[in-house]
Amino acid sequence: MIEVIVTTLTEAKTAERFGANRLELIADLPAGGTTPSFGTIRNVLEQATIPVHVMIRPHANSFVYNEEDVETILADVGLCRELGAEGIVFGALTNDGRIDEALLGEVIKHKGEMALTFHRAIDDAVDLMDAITILNDFPEVDNVLTSGGKATALDGIERLSAMQEVAEMNVLPGAGITADNVAQLIERLGVDFVHVGSGVRTDGQLDEQKFNAIKRQMTR
Repeated sequence: MIEVIVTTLTEAKTAERFGANRLELIADLPAGGTTPSFGTIRNVLEQATIPVHVMIRPHANSFVYNEEDVETILADVGLCRELGAEGIVFGALTNDGRIDEALLGEVIKHKGEMALTFHRAIDDAVDLMDAITILNDFPEVDNVLTSGGKATALDGIERLSAMQEVAEMNVLPGAGITADNVAQLIERLGVDFVHVGSGVRTDGQLDEQKFNAIKRQMTR
C-alpha cells in the first residue's frame, strides 16, 4: 500500500485517482513539509475518499518548539480533529536531540481518536534506537516515519531493520523510495506500506507512470 505526499486539493484528487491508499497532506514540500492551510485541510478532507493524515509542523526551522509554537501545534491538532482527519503526522525533539516527551504527551491529549504518526524528526535524534524505545512508552503512536537516519530509506535499510526489531508501532519507510528500490525495501523489511513523495513525481508534478511502476514492483 502506498502513502503519498500531497500539497493541494488537485494533488489529492490526482493521487487518489492514480491509486494512492493514503494521503499525507502537507504544505511546503521543498522544506520537508509544514502544516497546510485551514482551507486546504477542509477541502481535502471533504472530497477525498481515502484516509488523510495531516502534517502538524508550524515551521521548518527545526523540530524544537517554543511555547508559541506549542500553542499553534495544539490549535492545529484540534482543528484537524474537528474537521475529521483520519490522522496527524507530528514529531518534536528537545534541544539535546531527544524525543520531546512532554509535547508529545500534550499532542496525544488533544488528538482524540486520530491516528498518530511520529515523523522524520526521529531521523535527527541523537540516538535513533533510544528514540524508538521512548516512543514505545506511548502506545498512542501508531506509526513512525523514518529513513533510518540516512538520506534515503535504502541507505538506512539496516538501521530500519534494527528499529523494527524493537518498535512496538509500525515502522513506515520514507525518503527516496522509487520503483527501482521499493521491492528491495519490502523484501528486506517485510512492510506492507511505504511513504512516497518525489518518487512519484516528475518536475514536481505527480506522474501516473511512476505510480504504476511502484505499484508493479510492490506486487510482483
